[in-house]
Amino acid sequence: MSTAETQPIQQPAAVIEAADGPVDPSEFDLVEWDASSVESASLSSSVYAHDYESGRRYHSYRHDRYPMPNDETEQGREDTKHVMLLELMDGKHYYSPIGNDPQKILDVGTGTGTWAIEVADKFPSASVLGIDLSPIQPTWIPPSVKFLVDDAENEWMYGDVFDFVHLRHMASVFRHLDKVLGQAYDNLKPGG
Repeated sequence: MSTAETQPIQQPAAVIEAADGPVDPSEFDLVEWDASSVESASLSSSVYAHDYESGRRYHSYRHDRYPMPNDETEQGREDTKHVMLLELMDGKHYYSPIGNDPQKILDVGTGTGTWAIEVADKFPSASVLGIDLSPIQPTWIPPSVKFLVDDAENEWMYGDVFDFVHLRHMASVFRHLDKVLGQAYDNLKPGG
């Protein structure tokens, strides 16, 4: 992708923050959510700029990490894939035995955020965090859902706070899948 072809797009109204330091585990508590308590850096406008190649739009933040476009066509394909999986899985969003009352859920590679939003609707008392390299998630979301621009291959600084860590369709894009899976395990609560 040529940087000469980089074109800025309009910034969404919601603030999405890049995880750039230690994260307070209580960050995901609905009643205790306080953006000022999180050590993170606000995204610069460059994260909202996109690279264009062959008529397709790609994210610019760590552009070499994920080879697929993030334009509306690709988002539609990803959402169609999500619907197909739900059909194949008899309407289930997962097979993991997470119980009836998970409180903190992480969706790695959240993409359009559809899975995270639907799971938040299923578990209204849960806080759901979706992370992705591309800030393409909707701004109209349930209050229990938060999205961060983050690279899952970086060091995770959440601690063992999650009841459930979800990722799918990501094995082919991680350079160090074993590291990501190890971090997912390390950031689960005991029994998660």
